[in-house]
Amino acid sequence: MAKIGRNTPCPCGSGKKYKKCCLLSQNGAIQSNSQPTKFIPVYTELDQLSNSVMDLIKNDKLDEAEAVSKRLLNEYPDQIDGFERFGQVYEARGEKQVAADYYQKAADFAKIMPGFDQESVEYYLSNAKKMRK
Repeated sequence: MAKIGRNTPCPCGSGKKYKKCCLLSQNGAIQSNSQPTKFIPVYTELDQLSNSVMDLIKNDKLDEAEAVSKRLLNEYPDQIDGFERFGQVYEARGEKQVAADYYQKAADFAKIMPGFDQESVEYYLSNAKKMRK
């Protein structure tokens, strides 16, 4: 089984990062000799904004999703979320070339920032290539 990077999109298809989705449920229950303790995730404003883009896309509120993506880029320039979410918004709109450009920017970001593995870079490059077909 291949290792999943914490910052890669979750393989369950939720659109959330793996570390904020299924990784939590895998690591969520901490067993002890007495009663199990459930891990309760704490979401930051960044997480909430980023995840809200996926909800907006699913509800076909693409102008709002674009506005939140812009906010992500402006308020969190040291995070990949804005590039990734913009790619998803433009993909949902059918603007494949623009989506490809944002996925490429996400890949370039992942190449130079700590916390991203080669699998993450390849994921974004794969999305960019898919949009360019």
